[in-house]
Amino acid sequence: MIQTKRDSLEKFIREQMLGPGACLDHYSIKKDDTTEGDSAEEVLNTTPGSVYSTGVLFPQRKLAESTDVLESDNQSESVFDSTDDSDDDNQGEGFEEIMNRSQSDDEDLFSLSQRFPTTIGLSFCIEKETPISAEDLTIYISGRYYRKVLKENYSSIIINIEEQNSFEKLFTEYSSDLASYFSYSDKQLHITHNFEKEVGAVKDLLNGINQRICKNVAFNEDGTLDKEYTEIGETYRFLKSYKERLWRKLMAVKNGIYPAAKEVDVVLSRIKNVEVAETFISYLEDAMNICNAKSFGYWVCESFSVPVDLSSIDLNASGSKVIYSPKKNSSLKDVVEFPVDANGTSASLSVWIQILNAKTADKKKKYIKVQLENTSTPFQEDEDHYFSIVTEKVNQRSFFGVEIKVTSPLLAPYKDVKSNKTQSDVDALNYLYRSIDDYGVGHLCSVDWDISGDNRWVKTEFIPSYETPDVEAVPRDKNEYVECNNELVPKPLLDTSETLQFKWLSTFSEATNQDVITGLYKFIDAYQLWIDKLKVDVSTQSEHDKILGNANISECLKDCNRMRDNVKILLDGNDENITSFRIMNSAMFIQLWHSKFNNDKKTNINFYKEATDHIFGDFPATWRPFQLAFILLNLDGIIQRPDDQRWDYRNELVDLVWFPTGGGKTEAYLGIIALTIIHRRRTERCSGGTTAIMRYTLRLLATQQFQRAMRVILALELLRRWDEYGLGDEPISIGLYVGDNSLPNKAVDLREECLKWNDLTPDGKRKESKIPLDKCPCCGKPLKYINRGTDSAPEIKFRCDNVRCNFSNEIPVKLCDEYIYKEPPTLLFGTVDKFAAIGHRVSSKPNKENQDSRRIFGKGLNNLPPALIIQDELHLLLGPLGSAVSLFECAIDQLCTYERNINGTLLKIRPKIISSTATTRNTELQIRALYDRSVSIFPKSGIDYDDSFFSFYQRKKTAIDEHESFVSKRKYIGILPTGRTQMTTQMRLVATMFVHRAIFERQYKARLQNKDVETAFDYYHSIIDYFNSLKEVGKTDAQFFTEFTKYTRRLFKRVLRYDNMLECLYCYDSAFKKSELTGRLSGSEVVRELDSVGQRWSSDNRFPHNDGGEENWVHGTTPPDLILATNMISVGLDVDRFNTIIMNSMPRNVAEYIQASSRVARNKKGLVVTLHNPFRMRDMSHFERFREFHEKLYYYVEPISITPFSKKSVERYLPLYLATMIRHIYNELADVENAAVLNDAKMASLRAELSAYFRERLKRTGELNPELRELLTLEQESFIEEFIEKALNDWLSLVKGQSSGDYKLRYSGSEFLNGRSSTNWKDLFVSLDSYQDDDTVSSWAVPMSLRTVESEAVINVKEQ
Repeated sequence: MIQTKRDSLEKFIREQMLGPGACLDHYSIKKDDTTEGDSAEEVLNTTPGSVYSTGVLFPQRKLAESTDVLESDNQSESVFDSTDDSDDDNQGEGFEEIMNRSQSDDEDLFSLSQRFPTTIGLSFCIEKETPISAEDLTIYISGRYYRKVLKENYSSIIINIEEQNSFEKLFTEYSSDLASYFSYSDKQLHITHNFEKEVGAVKDLLNGINQRICKNVAFNEDGTLDKEYTEIGETYRFLKSYKERLWRKLMAVKNGIYPAAKEVDVVLSRIKNVEVAETFISYLEDAMNICNAKSFGYWVCESFSVPVDLSSIDLNASGSKVIYSPKKNSSLKDVVEFPVDANGTSASLSVWIQILNAKTADKKKKYIKVQLENTSTPFQEDEDHYFSIVTEKVNQRSFFGVEIKVTSPLLAPYKDVKSNKTQSDVDALNYLYRSIDDYGVGHLCSVDWDISGDNRWVKTEFIPSYETPDVEAVPRDKNEYVECNNELVPKPLLDTSETLQFKWLSTFSEATNQDVITGLYKFIDAYQLWIDKLKVDVSTQSEHDKILGNANISECLKDCNRMRDNVKILLDGNDENITSFRIMNSAMFIQLWHSKFNNDKKTNINFYKEATDHIFGDFPATWRPFQLAFILLNLDGIIQRPDDQRWDYRNELVDLVWFPTGGGKTEAYLGIIALTIIHRRRTERCSGGTTAIMRYTLRLLATQQFQRAMRVILALELLRRWDEYGLGDEPISIGLYVGDNSLPNKAVDLREECLKWNDLTPDGKRKESKIPLDKCPCCGKPLKYINRGTDSAPEIKFRCDNVRCNFSNEIPVKLCDEYIYKEPPTLLFGTVDKFAAIGHRVSSKPNKENQDSRRIFGKGLNNLPPALIIQDELHLLLGPLGSAVSLFECAIDQLCTYERNINGTLLKIRPKIISSTATTRNTELQIRALYDRSVSIFPKSGIDYDDSFFSFYQRKKTAIDEHESFVSKRKYIGILPTGRTQMTTQMRLVATMFVHRAIFERQYKARLQNKDVETAFDYYHSIIDYFNSLKEVGKTDAQFFTEFTKYTRRLFKRVLRYDNMLECLYCYDSAFKKSELTGRLSGSEVVRELDSVGQRWSSDNRFPHNDGGEENWVHGTTPPDLILATNMISVGLDVDRFNTIIMNSMPRNVAEYIQASSRVARNKKGLVVTLHNPFRMRDMSHFERFREFHEKLYYYVEPISITPFSKKSVERYLPLYLATMIRHIYNELADVENAAVLNDAKMASLRAELSAYFRERLKRTGELNPELRELLTLEQESFIEEFIEKALNDWLSLVKGQSSGDYKLRYSGSEFLNGRSSTNWKDLFVSLDSYQDDDTVSSWAVPMSLRTVESEAVINVKEQ
C-alpha cells in the first residue's frame, strides 16, 4: 500500500505540475457531427498556463513602444557556445501571478528568459567508425498545444457527471428551473445555448436552489429548523455556511463532554446531504462558467509528435563545429505549427542543431546538441497587456509538456572520464564509479535515457526521477544469487550470525572466552576471503585500473590485518581484556533490551541470562558487521599494543566511520565508549571523572542522541552496582553540556524548570520545560525529581517513580553546568560550540568547584583527563565553524593529554579521537586541520562503489538469467518552475500534496481501518518543507494560513467534488497544522515540536474520541501537515513516519542535500521532491544532470575547506584558545581576579610556552605532503606568535594601568559588579560584538561560542 500511495502521489504531482490531467477528466468536448464519440484530448476550465508550472515554452515578447523582440542568447547562434557543458478562483490565481512578477529576489533582466523560457535543448554523443547516415539518428518533437473553445462551440463542452444517481434525482426535481439553460443525459451535462448575457440570472437561480436545498436539509423530524441553520443570517443561509457550522458542532468537545451518538448521527447525515447538494450545484456552476465572460474560458488540448526531417543536415560535415539554424534550413523551421487567428498569427516550434566533431584514437565521436525554440508570433507587451501565464494571447502561442527525443543505436557515453593529475581522490572516485555512464545533458531542462539493447534513446525531461539504492550492512557476494522469499538475492558472505550476537558475545552467554575469540577470527576471515576475490577481479582490468584497484585492496588489507592483530595481541589469551570486551557487549545487550521492552522490577545478572535476545523479531539481536569490525579496529586505541611503543594508534590516528545515514554509526561508537569506560575502570587507579566526551554540532542532534547514550550509561551503572566486574565505586554517569537556550546552566534555573513538572496541562501532561527527560529509560515509568539541597542552593536529582525499578533512588544524570563541573560525569555529552565556555568558567577557590571547568579534565580531582573524544557528523565542521573548532581543538587536545612513564620512557598520551559521517570527501585535510592527526576511514572502498563488504547496495533478480535491479525506498524527483516564481511553485506543490491525501482517502475510504492503509496515510500525511535559510522559512511561515491554504482549496475544487467530508478534513482552516524544526526555536520548543511531529495519524483520532469515561472525550487530533525545517533536521532526526520532503533549492553543498533528504524513507518507500530554482546556476547545473547526479550522489560530495590558521581565524578565535590555556594550565592565573597579577617575568614565560605548541605544530606539519603542509605555513605561524606577543603586551599594559587607581582588572563580569561596590572593575576579555573605541580588533575578544551569530532577529508571535 505504501508503494501504491507513492506511485499515486507522484502521478498526481506530474498531472498537476506538467500535465496532462490537471482537471482529472472532469470535462470533455464533442468534436463535431461527423465524429463519433467525444474527444479523448484534455479539456481545461481555465488557461493551461494557470495550472501547469513546468515544461512550458513561451513565445518571445516585444517590449512596449518597440519593434524589437526581447531576445535572450538562446536565439542567436552563440547559444551553442554558452551552454555546452477574487470570486473566480482561476482569475484570482492569474491576478496573483501578475502581481508577483517582481517579487522574486533572484530575478533580473537576464533571468526572465529562465522564468519564461523560449528554448530548451539536450546534448548527446554518438560514436561510429564509418560515416553516419540519416537512418542512424531520429529526432522527435512532441508536446501539447491548447486552443480556446470558441463561443459558437460552447454547447459542445461536456461536464462529466460521476455521481449519476444523486445528480439525476436533483436535476429532475429542479428541472423546471434548469431546463432553459442546461441539458443532461447519459452522465453528461451541457448548456442549451450561449447564455453569456444571462450569467447573472443563472447565478441567482443557482443561489436560490442552493438556499432551498439548504433549508430542506435543516428541517428536523418535528418540522422545526435546526438551530445551527437558524443562527445563520437569512441572506447567508447557503450550503457552504451551514456545513461549516455542522462541522464545527461535530468536532466540538466541551469540558470532556461530547454529544450523544444519536445527535452525532443526525449531524453526519446532514453533512452528507449537504455534500450531495454541493456536488450537484458545482456541476451546474462549471457549466455556467462556460458562458462567464469573467472566466478564462475552456481550452482543448491537441497533442503532437512529429519527426524532424534531417535529410538536409550533413551529419558528417567536416570542421570542429557546425551549426544548422532554422533560418537557413527550411526543414528545421516550424516543425510544429498551429494557426492562431486569421491575421497570420501562429504558434510554432523550430529546431537548431549543432554538431561538434571530436576524434579519439580509433573512433569518431560527435557531440550533437538539439535546441527546440518557440518561434511563434512574438507577444506585444504594453502597460495594458502583460506577459503573463494567464494572458490569452500568451497561452495561444505557448507549448506545454514539450519533449525532444533522440533515438540512435550509436548513442555513446557523453562524459569522457580522464585521469586527474592534480587530485588523486578524483581518480579514485572515477575508478569506483566507472560502471556508471551518462548519455546526455539538458539545457533549461533535464534528460533521461535508455541504452538497453539496440533501440537506444535519450530525451528531455521536466520532472526527472531516480530511485537511490538502499544500502544494507550485510556482506554479500554480488556474483552469486540464492533464493529468498520468492526472489533471487546475492548470497550472504557470513555463514552464521553467532559472532555478531550481542548476547552470545556478552558475559550472559555460556560461550567461553575462547569460543568468542574463535568466532571473531572467523568473522575476520570472511573479510579476508572477500579481499582475495577482489584480487582476482582486478587482475583482468586495464593497467590503469589495476593500479587504482590494487591500491584500494591494499587499504582493505591493512584494516583486515589490523583487526586480526588486535584480536591476536589484545584479546587472545588475555582474560582481562576479553572480559572487558564481553562486559561491553553485556552493556549493549542490556540497553538494547530496554529500548524495546519495559520492565517494572529490579533486575540482576540472572534476569539478563534468561532474557530473550529475540528483541526485534524471530532472530537474535546482532551487531551490524561494520559496527563490530569498527570496534575491533579500535581496540588498539583503547588498549595499548606491546608493538606500538609510541601508541600511534591512539596519539596519531583518528578513526572515522563512514556509513550512509541511518546505517547505525551511533551504536558503533557507543560500543567504543562503553569499552573505554570499562577498560579504564578495571585497569586504572585514577579511573573516576570524565572518561569520554561526545560532541555534536547541532543541539537537536545532541538532545536526541543523549537519550540513546543514556541507556548505555545506565546499563554500565547497573553492571557496576552488581560489583562483579571491578567497575569501581564512583557511579558511571552522563552529563548534558549544551547552551542555556536548550538546558538550564545553573542549578537554581534547573530547579525552576523542574517545578514546571508539578503543574499539569488540562489533558494531564506535564507543562513544557527544557528538561530532556520524561520517562525512565530502564522501565518506561515517569521520572521524578528531588531537591536534596535548598531553594537557593539546590541539589537536583532525578529518579524513577517506580519503586521496583533499578533507578528508583537516583538516575546518574547531570543536567546543568554547575553539577558537571563539580562532579564530572563519566560521559560528557554536548555541542562543539558549548566547549567555548571552559575558557570562562574557571575557579580555584574553595567551595567554588561548581564553577571550575578544569575538573572535566581531571584537575583538582586526581583523575586522568578524558581518554576518548567522539565527534559525530564530521561533515558539518566546515567553513567558519570548522576553522573555529580547529583552532580551539588545539586547547582541548592539550588539556586531554597527560604523561606516563612506561619502561623508563616518558610517553605523552593524547586522547583517542573517533569520528563519524555519512558523507566524506577530502577528509585527510579536514582531520589534519581539526586534530593534527592522520585519518583512517572505515570501511574502505572496494573496487566498486556499490560494495565495500560492510556496506552493500541491495539488489535482486526475478530469474537467474535476468539483469539485476537495485532495491530502493527513496525516490527523488526534480521540478524546475517555468512561468512562476519559486514561492508560487512551492505553494502549488504543497497544495498538490495536500489535496492528494483527500483523493487517496476517497479511493480507499472503505479500507481506512486496515493497518496497511492507515500506515500509508500516516507515513504520507506530514510534509517536510526544507529551506536553506531562516529568511525563506519566514516567508513561507507568513503565508501558510493564507496563500498555501487558499491554493489547497482552489485545487480541491478543481479536481474533486464534495463527499465523505473530505473538504472539511483537508481544506477547512481548522484542518491545517504546521510545525517547525529550525534554529528559531528554543530548546523546550524543539522538544515540544519533536513530540508533535512524531504523533501518529489515525482515522479515528481525527474526530473527538473517548479516552475512557463518560466525561473524558478529547478533541480530534492529527500530526502537522507541513513541517518547516532547516539544516537542524539534517542529522540525527529519526522519525520513521517522515516519508515526503520538499527541498527548496539545492543546499550549499551536496553533503547537506544527502543528509537532509535522508530524513525520509527510512523504513518505507518515500519521496524527495527537489524544487530547483531556475535563477541559481547551482540548481540549474544539478537539474540539467539530475539522473547522473543522483546515480553518483556520493561522487559529487564537495571537498571540505577549513583554514584554522588564516589571519581572520587567528584574530577571531585565538583569544579564546589563549584564555582557555592560561586559565586551565596556570593555577595562579585561573581565577577571574587573577587577570590583575600578570608581571613581566610571567609574561615572558607565557609567551615562550604558548608559542612552543605552534612551533611544534609547524614542525609536524612540515613533515606532511605538500597539500597538507599548506594548513600551517611559516608565515601563519609567525603571525600567531606576533598575535600572542601583542595580546600579552596589551594585557600587561592594562595590569600596569591599575597603578593609576582608576580601575582593577579582572577577566570578565565587570558589568555585574560595577555600581555594587566601591571598586571600579575593568574586563580584560571583551565580547565579539561589543563596541570598540578604535578600528583595531581587540586581542582579547573572547567569544562565548564557536558559532558566528548572524546580525538578524526573529520575532515569534505566540497566540495565548
